[in-house]
Amino acid sequence: MKTKLTRRIVASFLAITAVLLLSIFSINAEDAHKKHGEPQHGEHAAADDKVRCAVDGMMMKPAAMVKVEQDGKAYYFCNDMQAKMFKMTPDKFLQTVALGNLTFDLNVLTVDAYKGMMSHMGMGGMIKVDEIKGKTHYISVYPTQDHAEIALGDVKLAIQVTNTEGETKMALLKYSKMTHTYAGFIVMPEGTEHEVRVRVTSPAVKISL
Repeated sequence: MKTKLTRRIVASFLAITAVLLLSIFSINAEDAHKKHGEPQHGEHAAADDKVRCAVDGMMMKPAAMVKVEQDGKAYYFCNDMQAKMFKMTPDKFLQTVALGNLTFDLNVLTVDAYKGMMSHMGMGGMIKVDEIKGKTHYISVYPTQDHAEIALGDVKLAIQVTNTEGETKMALLKYSKMTHTYAGFIVMPEGTEHEVRVRVTSPAVKISL
């Protein structure tokens, strides 16, 4: 007797992370200042243009920002404190992860530096104590495509940090409508050098087999 068995399998891809960005970079001086030619960074801007702060990612007109010349290029900041932070340790800012014409710029601050920056801008009241409790670093990421800002919609971003001993930490990033950046707090593994991956997770789809 032949029995016909029909089975429907509904596969959810929520558990499958679409790692669209496989590029890895090290946060150290040797890999510092990998620029991608974006008009917001490294170029002199016209008065009517908006430029992006090289530390917190906020967009404003250059006349309202602090301009810093570094290696013959122009960078813009929301205030003197951020400009000073950049000049002291420029290798910690504007790291780039790219695949094709999709680019992610990434900045890393200690939690103490983040709190100082927010207080200096008069935004200390926006700091969520529970969110930063026990965390060591603040990481912000903003995406561009063909050097223009893009909206990723339902796509989720996460940061994965691995030290030279192989210890790995991961944190989800939240989108900020004010700065158009994805940001979050993480406990960075101990060490002087880390590999950082930007992981992109697509929305789930269902298929029947």
